[in-house]
Amino acid sequence: MIRLWPALAILCISSLTAFAQSSPTLDEYIRQGFSKNLALQQQNLDLQKSMEAVRQARSLFYPTVQFNAAYTVAAGGRKIDFPIGDLLNRVYGTLNDITQSNQFSTLENQQIQFLPNNFQETYLKVAYPLFNSDLRYNRQIQQQVVLGKTAQKAAYEHELRYRITEAYLQYLQSLEAEKIWLNAKDVLTELRRFNESLVKNNVATRDVVATADYELSKADREIFQLRSQQNTARAYFNFLINRDLQSDVTIDTSLLHQPLPAYDRDQLITDALRDRQELSALRAGQSAAELALKLNEANRILPDAYIGGQVGFQGFGYKFNGDQAYALAQVGLTYDIFNGGQTRSKIQQARIESEKVRAQYTDVQQQIALQTTQAWNNFEAARNAWITTRQGQGAAEETFRIVNNKYRAGQTLLIEFLEAQNRVTTARLQVLLAWTDVLLREAELRKSAGL
Repeated sequence: MIRLWPALAILCISSLTAFAQSSPTLDEYIRQGFSKNLALQQQNLDLQKSMEAVRQARSLFYPTVQFNAAYTVAAGGRKIDFPIGDLLNRVYGTLNDITQSNQFSTLENQQIQFLPNNFQETYLKVAYPLFNSDLRYNRQIQQQVVLGKTAQKAAYEHELRYRITEAYLQYLQSLEAEKIWLNAKDVLTELRRFNESLVKNNVATRDVVATADYELSKADREIFQLRSQQNTARAYFNFLINRDLQSDVTIDTSLLHQPLPAYDRDQLITDALRDRQELSALRAGQSAAELALKLNEANRILPDAYIGGQVGFQGFGYKFNGDQAYALAQVGLTYDIFNGGQTRSKIQQARIESEKVRAQYTDVQQQIALQTTQAWNNFEAARNAWITTRQGQGAAEETFRIVNNKYRAGQTLLIEFLEAQNRVTTARLQVLLAWTDVLLREAELRKSAGL
């Protein structure tokens, strides 16, 4: 008796319940993807880079202390003649005549070069910003950039979760399709054995065996193609989690026994507009644009103030004595009185950027609402299609059961048997494809809603 694959029928009937909730195996693969996926690692590096920019912005509020040491050796260059001999020698000669001595010696005219030779300067320099609006707003802008990068990373993690789930489902689909064709091959193998017995008993001619062999070759071809698809699906899945492309993938059969939750379209749209990380990234970008506007407006009306000081030694040769020691202190105030309208233009530019991000935010909100609505409609259509194909599968199996019994009783032709068997195989594959489509559409719906 040719079996009707009752276990596989139960699998297909219960397939709608698969993958709606968590799977320990899939969750572990998703965790591996979060830690190993190369694109996500780049997102994480961008986030770390932005965090370092925040630290740099904070450091600008602290005093800076610099140590500097320079030693100069020079030769040539511009020079100045200093006729000290011509100026003082006559005076010195008169003084020697008056004092009847040689106390005042003769001086040579000097030639002094501008570049200092054998000159050193060693000092500590301290600077501290008393007030600078750029520093405060720059730090806040960088903090918003970090929030935006964090949201972008979370959005990519959400997208990666969907891609891993999708790849896992497609791999499962190829495995289940292979099971259907293997069972079909078992049926055809049994048919060939039965037809051989008919030929041996002179009930049928040899062509019935050749026909069965032809149908078996078709099944083998489909199985080969499915195994090729499995290799491709497995390689893509391993690529997403950054493993060796030929690594084995663990199959979680518990996914076949979890009920689908009910989804409310309006609630999903509300969740999406609240939880989608793309909107969080745009909100951070909008805040950064508004802070940039405030920064430029502050630059137009507020000056910058600072204090600083410097202590050290300078002179010819390294002596580090009282003659070379020096100290200085500074208090500074800077304010742009006129810069050709540059500040006004920057303010207008920042205002335009803020309006642009605000319009972009509204546009993305509408896109997300539309995306979620389409995903919900696709999910409902896939579920209804699955119900219809499952009913067709039942009818095909019942027809095959009747035709199978009639063929064994010699009451129908081989062509009718093969047509009924092909309809069963096609119906089972359609149910499998519809089941997978339901699960993929559910995963897409959850991604659109930010779940």
